[in-house]
Amino acid sequence: MAAYTTRLKQKSPQGVGSAAHTGRIAVCHIASGDLWAGAEAQTASLLRWLAQRDELSLSVILLNEGRLAEKARESGIDVKVIPEAGKGFLQIFREATNYLRGRGIHLLHSHRYKENLLAALLAWRCQIPFVVRSQHGLPEPFGGLRHCKQSLVRVVDGLVARYATDRVISVSSELRGHLTRYIDPRKVVVVQNGLDIDQVRSNLSCEEAKEKLGIPGDYRVIGTAGRLEPIKRLDYFLQAAKLVSGRIGDARFVIAGEGRERPRLEELAHTLGLEKQVLFLGHRSDIYDVLRALDVFVLCSDHEGLPMVLLEALYLGVPVVARSVGGITDVVQDGVNGVLIESGETPALAAACLDLLLDDDRKKRLATAAIASVSEKFTAQRNAAEVAGLYRSLCGIK
Repeated sequence: MAAYTTRLKQKSPQGVGSAAHTGRIAVCHIASGDLWAGAEAQTASLLRWLAQRDELSLSVILLNEGRLAEKARESGIDVKVIPEAGKGFLQIFREATNYLRGRGIHLLHSHRYKENLLAALLAWRCQIPFVVRSQHGLPEPFGGLRHCKQSLVRVVDGLVARYATDRVISVSSELRGHLTRYIDPRKVVVVQNGLDIDQVRSNLSCEEAKEKLGIPGDYRVIGTAGRLEPIKRLDYFLQAAKLVSGRIGDARFVIAGEGRERPRLEELAHTLGLEKQVLFLGHRSDIYDVLRALDVFVLCSDHEGLPMVLLEALYLGVPVVARSVGGITDVVQDGVNGVLIESGETPALAAACLDLLLDDDRKKRLATAAIASVSEKFTAQRNAAEVAGLYRSLCGIK
């Protein structure tokens, strides 16, 4: 505690009294909160478990009202929403500064590009000693003018990470390799995502879950879930579906999620003659029931950080077929708790799905091992404990 107080005196006079007196670290997370995808689900779980730790005092700044704000409030966390619609960056900065002043914050934890820059500037303006960020994945590629804008954002974000951030949390060892190309490796720490297993459940049987989707209970179902964006390569999924449907006539294919790619994917399904076999479900608030309906869950992305939906499917006992990319290899052991494919070619994906669909004993073995691996290694409680340990280490508290 002495080392912690000394450092606070050097960097943040406003925070010395409360920390030295109570021994609690005051942390404010900064996130967008406009979407509800894997990064937001992970952030919500992290906040829920951090809020239960006695050594921390939490608050959150969100730039949009939404589900993340609701989840944070449910966890008893003080939430400040600064709606970014119609506001410039400087206006958001001023409102955030006014919120933080006098709160004795010791550490800011940001979660996306805009929030990373905001956190760095707020730390400077409000004399907050430490800045941490979570890197949930690699930037997604764009073309045209958007590519130019993205390139500039990445340059600025890289400079902020290098010179104005104390630690960068990487969700996978593979992602850490990318980050250490431009960030001091001593700053980059791997903390794998964790699943809030108390919240992941479905009360339906597999047959009941299928019928809820309008699919006969004895049909075979292959599905995926996530944002419908180019990096997810759902064109592979549909092309593999065409091959699988040629072997199994009653197979059905489920895609849950929304995104820019939906019109193109619906057109591709029509071109492949799959409009009656493929269900585009859109956003689902009952995603665990959707996952329960699957005989095989598929991830065919070009890259992933460490997808929460993968952990959810594994914990629910759904056999998984995934491309061997990004943080997926940190979770899935080929032939042990899932199936990995090295190639992005659709015949390989289709063959892996068919092998599972036609081998019930193998499906059961993989499912049993998958549930055990998530329960042991990838829980939100463990994730929060490691993040809290990082906070303590930065602040000099053992």
